[in-house]
Amino acid sequence: MQTKITSNIYLALTSVSFLWGTSFAAAKTGLAELTPMNLVALRCSIASLVFSIILLSMRTGNKIERTDFVKFAVLGFLAITSYFYIQCTGLQYTTTIHSALIMATSPIFTGIFSSILGWEHLTMLSSLGILTAFTGVATIVTNGQFADILHLDTIKGDLLLFINAIVWSGFTLYGKNILQKYRPFVAMAYIHLFGTVLLIPFVFIANPLSPIPLLDQISKISAPTVAAAMYLGLLCSVYAYFIWYTGVEKIGAVRTAVFSYFNPLFAIIAGILFMKESITLFTLAGAIMVITGVYVTNYKKLTPNKTVPETKAGI
Repeated sequence: MQTKITSNIYLALTSVSFLWGTSFAAAKTGLAELTPMNLVALRCSIASLVFSIILLSMRTGNKIERTDFVKFAVLGFLAITSYFYIQCTGLQYTTTIHSALIMATSPIFTGIFSSILGWEHLTMLSSLGILTAFTGVATIVTNGQFADILHLDTIKGDLLLFINAIVWSGFTLYGKNILQKYRPFVAMAYIHLFGTVLLIPFVFIANPLSPIPLLDQISKISAPTVAAAMYLGLLCSVYAYFIWYTGVEKIGAVRTAVFSYFNPLFAIIAGILFMKESITLFTLAGAIMVITGVYVTNYKKLTPNKTVPETKAGI
C-alpha cells in the first residue's frame, strides 16, 4: 500500500513539473488577445476564487494573524502582482524556451543574496555552479553570438525574465518564515489573494501598465484564451501547489525538490510542439549548463532536515 501511495505521489509531482514547464506556452497563448496585466488579473482571479473556496471549506488552520497582513501584502506583490506581470511582459519579446531556462536560475540568485546577507556561505562548488549556470544562460540568450547581444531580437524579453528571476528570489527569501509559520499551501493561498487584490487598480481603468481595461478585452476573447487562463489559474496555481506541498508531506522536501529540474525539459518540449519554436545546439548546451549549475549550487541545501522547500518559479 505504501509503495502504491509513493508511486502516485511521484506521478502527481511529475504532472506538476509538466504544468509549470508548459505554463509559459499557455501564457503565450493568452497574450495573443490580452495585455500582460489583464491576463495576470484573469488568471489570478480564477485561482483566488478557488483558493477562497478551499480556505472556507477547511475547519482548522485556514486563518492568518492580522499582524502578518503587511507581510502577506508584500509577498503578494512580489509573487503575484509584479512577478506575473513582468513574466508575461517578457514573454511578449522572447520565447517560452528562453523564459523557462532563465527562470530556472532563480535559486542561483537566492543563493547569491543569501550569501550577501550572511545567511549562507558560498563554497567553491556553489561558486562553480553559479558560474556554470550564468554561462549557460549567456549561451542561450546569445545563441553563440556574444558580440551582437544588444541587437538580438529576444534581448528585451530575456532581460525582463532575468529581473523576474530576481523578484522570485526576493519572494523566496522574504517568505521563508511565513511558509514555516503557516501551512505552506494555506500561505500560498493568501499570497494569491493579497496579490490579486493589488492587481485591481490596474485592470479596470486604462493606465500605462494596462492601456486597455480588462472589461474591454474580456468580452472579445476566444476559447483558447479562456482555456489558457483556466489552465494557468486552476492547474498551474491551485492544483500544482496542492500537489507540491502534499509531496513534501508524503515523501519529504528533498525528493520533492528534485522534480523541479524537469520543468525546463517540459518547457522545451511545449515550445517546440505548440509554439513552433526551434532549439539550437547552443540552446541545448546552455540548458544543460543551467540545470547542472543550479543543481550544483543547491546540492548542499538538499538535506533531509529541510521541511519547507524553496518555492519554485515559472508557475
